[in-house]
Amino acid sequence: MKKAEKIVLYTAAGGIIVFILRCIADAVMNRFRVPLPDYFGQRYMSIWGALLLICVLAQIGVLISVLLRRRRNSGKKEISRGYTVSFFCSFIPFLLLLAYSAYCMKAGFSFLWSVSYGWEAFEGAFMIMGLVFVIIPVFPFCLFWQVFYIVRRIKARKRLKAERS
Repeated sequence: MKKAEKIVLYTAAGGIIVFILRCIADAVMNRFRVPLPDYFGQRYMSIWGALLLICVLAQIGVLISVLLRRRRNSGKKEISRGYTVSFFCSFIPFLLLLAYSAYCMKAGFSFLWSVSYGWEAFEGAFMIMGLVFVIIPVFPFCLFWQVFYIVRRIKARKRLKAERS
């Protein structure tokens, strides 16, 4: 592992620890009026949650880079079939959201005290469920993997072209 990668890993681990300590500090300041896991959920939708998400994505990126480099150094293809399958599977949540939104056009989408149909139901279902998948970090991880895969694929093709020349 390169020195820069170790620095990123340790810095990201520090950011995660800061997030956890901030949640515990809030719980202590509030005298544990609610269970401790609730404080983690409250902090998730703040700047501290953004810090947590960036740190987790940084660690995932570094670890995947190290794994791909090890594959290349051992003589295997850098992008294997498993990575390609996982890339295509990362589109499944988006397709499910579109399918659910299309279903709500006919069946109706109820939110709070109203039920809507047609385009309004599609919009409502798409926005509300899309927001849920962003809060529960499904879409950010899928988007991160898609961008990471595309960048690594382009670099691998350029490297292969350079080796052939």
